[in-house]
Amino acid sequence: MSDAFDCKQDIWKYLTTAQKPVVLYGTGNGADKILDHLLSLGISVSGVFASSGFVRNRHFRGFKVESYEDLHKRLGDMIVLLCFGTSLPDVIANIDRIAEECEVYAPDVPVYGETVFDSAFAEENREKLQAVRDMLSDETSRDTFNRVVSYKLTGNYVLLRPCERPLEEITSLFSLPEQSSYIDLGAYDGDTVSLYTGLFPQITSVLAVEPDARNFRKLSGNLEALDRDSLQIECVRALVSDHDGTAFVPKNRGRGVHELSDTKVNHDNEVQGESLTVASLVTLLRGRKADLIKLDVEGNERAVIEGGRSCIEKDKPSLIVSCYHRSEDLFTLPLLLKEIVPEYKVYMRHHPHLLCWDTEFLFTL
Repeated sequence: MSDAFDCKQDIWKYLTTAQKPVVLYGTGNGADKILDHLLSLGISVSGVFASSGFVRNRHFRGFKVESYEDLHKRLGDMIVLLCFGTSLPDVIANIDRIAEECEVYAPDVPVYGETVFDSAFAEENREKLQAVRDMLSDETSRDTFNRVVSYKLTGNYVLLRPCERPLEEITSLFSLPEQSSYIDLGAYDGDTVSLYTGLFPQITSVLAVEPDARNFRKLSGNLEALDRDSLQIECVRALVSDHDGTAFVPKNRGRGVHELSDTKVNHDNEVQGESLTVASLVTLLRGRKADLIKLDVEGNERAVIEGGRSCIEKDKPSLIVSCYHRSEDLFTLPLLLKEIVPEYKVYMRHHPHLLCWDTEFLFTL
């Protein structure tokens, strides 16, 4: 492994020996995951606080949700663990203000899966991590990779700031042909369709795929407003995977779209939800050529790549692949795509965000 980061660093090991009280900042899914992992390691939590305006009279996992000021007054010097990500300047400024008074870390926990990126995980996958770093095509990518790994191990989110790059930089890395087709997998509300069709005016057709019902309504409405006569847009509501079929999607699923097996659906009367079409990339394309594909599919990236292997191998499209949903995404996704198209140049970019949620691998010829 490169000397640029130390696989032996570990925020979790540090917290097991820390002498200060540990508190959580935030009460969402991230707080649940961090609290569960702390408890599994025998690390106690002394309090929970939220931003001004979100305190109200409520509790989280048995803790009264307090303000930072009240908690700091009660506990004094403490270790603050951030449990959410943000790109909002005012929120980041508040976090920096807190960091002037206390130790502040943002432990990395996977959005999906249970595997935490700790020192044991990094050592176990040392060769794969090194292989990915070695395949990166420029120094910015290698520095970004080093910083992402170091952040994941230490929880020191400040490490990511020097490698923040503007989204528009992609135009210097990708060269699309005239009359290009853009496939947006995980299109959300159309934000990336608007972004990339603006950056690449040669895009003339768009296939935007989004599984979430509310997001899909926003997507369809927002893309109607894209006023370009030469642009053809098709919106499809589906969950993209490595197969075709139907998935049961629970109603109260939290972040993203998840599917349950038929067995659980038939025997758990409390589960409410809907059936949703599942489609592979091959099925979605229906023989059409793909020039640029964005993959941000809530932890299903590897399945989508496997299901679209024949299209990727044949068309060799430029790819924008999110790599933050699962701990193993940092090496499984680039190694798989490099296996499918060995001639790909591989870049890594991190865009302005507190955590790694705006981090992606870029593949192009």
